[in-house]
Amino acid sequence: MAIPSQNLAEDIKAALAAEHVLTAHTVHVRVSARRKSLGATVEPGGQAVTIAVPAGAQPAEVVAGVRRMHDRIVSAVLKARENAPDHPVKDLVNGEGFDWLGMPARLRVLDGRGPVERVRTGSGWWLHAHRDDIERRGARPLVDWYCREGTAWLEQEAPAWWSRMTYGEPLPTLRVADIGRRRWGVYHGTPHRVTLAWQTLQLPRRMATYVLVHELAHATRPAGRPHGPGFWRVVRRVLPAFERDREDMNEHGRRAWMGEVTPR
Repeated sequence: MAIPSQNLAEDIKAALAAEHVLTAHTVHVRVSARRKSLGATVEPGGQAVTIAVPAGAQPAEVVAGVRRMHDRIVSAVLKARENAPDHPVKDLVNGEGFDWLGMPARLRVLDGRGPVERVRTGSGWWLHAHRDDIERRGARPLVDWYCREGTAWLEQEAPAWWSRMTYGEPLPTLRVADIGRRRWGVYHGTPHRVTLAWQTLQLPRRMATYVLVHELAHATRPAGRPHGPGFWRVVRRVLPAFERDREDMNEHGRRAWMGEVTPR
């Protein structure tokens, strides 16, 4: 008779503790009837480790397997802690800093109402926002600006990349939008559309370009797994150094502004 999943998970946690395996970490155990082998994932920020276990596993077998994976798990935890999110909270006051494709701009709050604009002066770039809008809507006018200007940037940049990936296929619809905090971009097959998160437009241009190319590669619908060899061949053909940009996003992305502001 199979051990119920909850009981098996508790037995495995007890066995790991008794053998002093991963005792320095918060460990969760998830039992899955669909798994065929042992697996481990680290939560963002390295706060906890989840051990994924096949339903028929025995606690002693899991302990032995986790021992074999120990060094890899610890390395993943350390990397996750190094890349833990450190998203800033912005003050919507004169002089607050914002980024557009990696280039800094400072906020200038004007009286009245009106759309946010990016303006070049002798002292650099400024984002002109309006007091009435900020007081009424908080960060939303700035998010709307990233969406509007980001969509214009996509429409300018995407056709050249798309032409290097395909032969006569229709370019997806392009937009920048608020799609949450978990993804830099997404491709939807129905409709044929690429969406970048507004936060992506804060990253340096080469990283934002990588996100765009990544989603356009999905839109070519390469054969195989969504991130299989066929997919990466499409990306590498147009961005040979994409691994550098993807790796650098770990550092830049964890410090990107996600829309949090100081209460007024």
